[in-house]
Amino acid sequence: MNNNLKPIIILLIYYCFITSTNASNKTNSVDSIKKSLEEHQGHLLVNKSKTKSVPLKIANVTKINYVRPKLKKKTEVKIITPEQVKNWAKAISDTLCENEKQFVRRDILLKGFSDIKIEVRNGTAIVEETAKALEELLERRGQAAEAIMRRAEKLDANKIPPPSDYTFTRSDDIDILKKEEKPETDLEIPLNCSSLDKVKLTNSAHFDANVSLEYTSVHVALEVFECDPRVMEHIHWTEGLLDTFRENYAKDATLDFQYICSAKGFLRHYPAALWQNMYKLKTDGESIYDCRLRPWYVSASGAPRDVLILFDDTGSMNSSNLIVAKQFTLALLNALTDDDQVNIVRFNVIIESTIPCFEEKLVPANHVNCAAMMSSLKEERRVNETKMQQVLTYAVHLLNRQRLAKDTPTSCQQAIVVVTDSVYENYTELMYQLDPSGSIRLFVMWLHDRFGLRDSTRQLAGSLTCARDGRYSELVTDSDVTEQVLSILRVLERPLVAQRKHRLRVYSDVYANVEDPRRSEVYWQQKENAEQTHRYGELRRNKDKFLNTEKKYGDYLHMIQLDKNGQYYEGEDVNYRLQITVSVPVFDSATSENITITLDEEMQRNSTRTYPVNRLLGVAGVDIPIDHLKLILPYYLLGAGGSLSIVDHRGNIVIHDNVKTVFDGDILRPGYRTVDFLDVEQPAADRMPRDYPEEWFEFRKELIVDQSDGHRTMDAKSVFENGMRAILEKKDYYWKRIMNHYTVVVALPKYNTRHAVPDAIFTQKLAEEAYKALHETDFAVHPEWLYCQYVDPHFKEKKDEIIHFIRRRSDEPNFAMRKINHFFTPITPSLLEKPYQCNEDLMARLCKEIIATSPWMDIDTIQGEHSLGSITTFFASESGLMRWAVHRATSAHAEPPEGNVWARGPAEPWFRRAAAVPDTLLVHAPVAPISIRRNSFLPKPPLGERYKWLTAARTVGRTNAGVFGVAGYHFHPKHLADLLNSVTNLRILDECDEEDEDDCEARCDGKDWSCVLIDEGGWVVSNIREDSEENEEEESMREHLANLHPAAMAALLNANIFKLHWVHDYQGVCFPPKNEKLTGSNAPTLSSLLRSVWYSVKVIALASEQVFTLLYLLYTSTFANADTEAEKEKRRRRLRRDYEREKYERLYDPRVIVNRTRFAACDRSRALYELQRTPKAMEALRRGPNLCNWPLVGAEVPNTNLLLLAIYNGCPHTGKPVNDPYINEPVPLSELETHGFKVPRTAAARLACWRNLVPLPARTPHARCFPHRYADVSAPFNIH
Repeated sequence: MNNNLKPIIILLIYYCFITSTNASNKTNSVDSIKKSLEEHQGHLLVNKSKTKSVPLKIANVTKINYVRPKLKKKTEVKIITPEQVKNWAKAISDTLCENEKQFVRRDILLKGFSDIKIEVRNGTAIVEETAKALEELLERRGQAAEAIMRRAEKLDANKIPPPSDYTFTRSDDIDILKKEEKPETDLEIPLNCSSLDKVKLTNSAHFDANVSLEYTSVHVALEVFECDPRVMEHIHWTEGLLDTFRENYAKDATLDFQYICSAKGFLRHYPAALWQNMYKLKTDGESIYDCRLRPWYVSASGAPRDVLILFDDTGSMNSSNLIVAKQFTLALLNALTDDDQVNIVRFNVIIESTIPCFEEKLVPANHVNCAAMMSSLKEERRVNETKMQQVLTYAVHLLNRQRLAKDTPTSCQQAIVVVTDSVYENYTELMYQLDPSGSIRLFVMWLHDRFGLRDSTRQLAGSLTCARDGRYSELVTDSDVTEQVLSILRVLERPLVAQRKHRLRVYSDVYANVEDPRRSEVYWQQKENAEQTHRYGELRRNKDKFLNTEKKYGDYLHMIQLDKNGQYYEGEDVNYRLQITVSVPVFDSATSENITITLDEEMQRNSTRTYPVNRLLGVAGVDIPIDHLKLILPYYLLGAGGSLSIVDHRGNIVIHDNVKTVFDGDILRPGYRTVDFLDVEQPAADRMPRDYPEEWFEFRKELIVDQSDGHRTMDAKSVFENGMRAILEKKDYYWKRIMNHYTVVVALPKYNTRHAVPDAIFTQKLAEEAYKALHETDFAVHPEWLYCQYVDPHFKEKKDEIIHFIRRRSDEPNFAMRKINHFFTPITPSLLEKPYQCNEDLMARLCKEIIATSPWMDIDTIQGEHSLGSITTFFASESGLMRWAVHRATSAHAEPPEGNVWARGPAEPWFRRAAAVPDTLLVHAPVAPISIRRNSFLPKPPLGERYKWLTAARTVGRTNAGVFGVAGYHFHPKHLADLLNSVTNLRILDECDEEDEDDCEARCDGKDWSCVLIDEGGWVVSNIREDSEENEEEESMREHLANLHPAAMAALLNANIFKLHWVHDYQGVCFPPKNEKLTGSNAPTLSSLLRSVWYSVKVIALASEQVFTLLYLLYTSTFANADTEAEKEKRRRRLRRDYEREKYERLYDPRVIVNRTRFAACDRSRALYELQRTPKAMEALRRGPNLCNWPLVGAEVPNTNLLLLAIYNGCPHTGKPVNDPYINEPVPLSELETHGFKVPRTAAARLACWRNLVPLPARTPHARCFPHRYADVSAPFNIH
């Protein structure tokens, strides 16, 4: 009995001991925590970032280790009340606002700006100032181009033959000493006529190349033989342009490249430059640059044209003829400009356009339309016979209708280009009946085998084209393509040259310097080749790992992210140097010449006749880089939310903040030159893509076509922060036309109408005060604005250049605001002698603001409690000034950054958001789109420091009087998460019995309830993460409530607290398969039920076949006799040998092959959410929870833009999926059928039809039309 009681007694004693120990531990843990809190209740000294200051080491009270008592098992879910959430929101607001009051010191800033004048922002004045500056720049560049033109015509008229040993400086490998290449025999023509000498080059940031200002150099097109005497003669006399080039540059050192493109196929440019250095893409293969096919050359060589291409689609068009025909058609389309109208018509016994929606009309020859027409030509079967009479009749009637059509730009010339392998009859009389006025030119491209059979095509086509002022040419091989395209352009330029009185000064579209879109396509193939190489390497390294399910699914998701989700990288790793060009045609001085031909007769006699000559000698041009053009534009007058753009006569964008040029870091986007005004300025109302509201359509027509200047107020959707945010607002649009070509457009929001205007002049005294105020202080300015800078930048940092010029102004009483003359001297000029330019108004504003903010920068120490860790306080002005101070405290998170990370002033997202909600502390969480590169083995592009920090900002100004700027502080997100956790989760100070959990209030413990802070766009500003060791780069990716808590976002949408909007990306890129399967066939299709039955029968038949095969093998098999040991060994050796021979074949797996793609333009749409701050919506937000019906409790965080939400985790979202704002999904083009069109068979054609559903009106370019028939001598007429 006693033995049985002993174990029980021992257990009772042990239990009492454990119980007392646990109670003691609980008491000790709570006591230690309370003691720690009392120790840290005092004020902490927080110093500015100086080298001598030592930060105080403090403990983070939220990181104290203590033993949390085990809670009792809950029997029911506790409810968080609206009152709790309201109190928590107020506690968070108090901390944010107290931190602002303590460190930002807005009162000192207001005192510094007490004497600053406030004015109403004047949109009309901004437009006038911009137009004046742009017009002056274009006029100066036009005069420089005309000086080159006049000198070139004079040199041509007095040219002399070059010496026999003449050589020229070639741009390729200009900085390398070359070896002489001698021909094998004296009878051979030398293969290289360029100089062997090496030219010393210097790197120039102004020209973005390695250049020499002492020389010019020549680039010769690939298909031109440079040693041809006819070419050498022109290269020789163009050397005389060096003096004109230098004179232009001496007058204005801000000039960029000057050049003349000769009709012979070479480009002489100044300064001399290394040609390879001007390319941004490093691809294999020869340079395909030909200046005669660049848009500035083609535009200057003649007025707009209507071109109808008749493509022979009969059965005889096959083999090499078909290949050459397609290459010619593609080359001709690439040579046309966006001002030209074009279409391709296939003909045999049926006449139809290559794209159904292009029937009976011509469309602009832009990238999207031309790519669509070419894609539709590829996969068609050639059948039947030629019906030339019918197709010529169709073509003439179509061009006649086009000439009379309204709301389309008027063309000066119309041409029919027939691409065929035979002409059987003489259609001269037919063409005279169809077009008696002779206004339509006719060209025939005869495709034939050089050694094949002959027919009468040469005689018939020759007489037909001669009668129609056209040209007949033979296309034998693909080497003839470029020359024959140029021959058509030479014919079309004759009317301009024939009149020899009026000159065109042409302003080009925006384009990427010397790059060609075809190089981007090659570069994309190189990227896919690199991806294939990587996959082969991974396969050989570990086949099993490479082919496992997880890996294969990851590769599949990679392409899904690129194409379906539109999460490709949109950053710009390469500056393509976008530019426009002012060009002027140069006329050949010869007006007639003798031409000798061999007659087609038995005796083969030569016949010489004198013909009139109307040839273009070339085109002279001067480049204007967009980066240089932006320097003269007054962005500092726009304020937060304002925008300044330039559009051409077609409505295409030249300059706009939301234009995206590249994708995947370094590849030009398809159609980057044809981004329309409505593609970047979108209406506030949510509509289907390209379904423009009537008022916006009328507004665009007024701006582009009807009115040269004006003003209109529109409801717009202002998109910013890489398309991830948008503000719906009213905007005032002001515009003014320049040179009858470009239009300047200024857009100003309604909320930021008053601004500070420092009433000052950039005097010597002002510069002295500003220079003293800048002593040993931190500041930055907008990196892309012109304050004062040298033409060729000398300083690495913008702020050093600003200090330098302020110092110069304070030292020089007669300081000139502009000194752009260049002096050619053998002695290198000093820094003070180099050309520079200043914006006097902006420099005066900047100096005034530097002085006004000087007291704010003078306070060295700030005492008090630091609740949000280390921070960076800042002040940013509309003039681009950024001043900041770093305040450090010991923190476990991160060191505060320097303020120059956010140096873009009013262009920063937090600046424009704060200006939209004045007197509100705006907490900005940076949002970056998901960026995936094409090559899966490359790391994701880094987001940078600016995406790792939160910003609390508020406008600085007087209520209803105007804004001086924005002030606030940058702080680390983990400190806000600590604050959120301490307010909504920690129970240290709860007045409840920890033994009885039922007496405690519900908290956001991450189990039943989670608390998040979101902004007005639904982006999660802060939430409590359980895994604190998460990758820092992944933490920088902002979460959205729709993804983190979809049930809560669905409830908010249903309650109309949030509203879903859509932003359309009309500059999107899609990645269809390289060998695209044709869809949308016009053949009849079976119903879905019959198709299902047919597929089921096929599956059953296939399965039956496999079963029968297996049964047959089992039935016919026999037992094998045993082999001898020798036979077994022989078989082993054979298997071993086969294994060694075939190991690589057995390693191969078809799943390693990359799915080859190409890139193409497409439309995409992204979901954006907007908080509705109406009384009704806020009342609905504050109601109590109803778990799964209303699984949240919310409250506004007072005096901020934030919402605090307590969300119940027990109800997963089961309804309709909410839209992910990170997905930029492609727009389905299935609605084409509803508009009465046959669905095209290729993706490019479907996109072209989609974009041409609603034709956007364009203005006829400023040009004159001249008659193209020799018999006509009437005066030139204006196409307006």
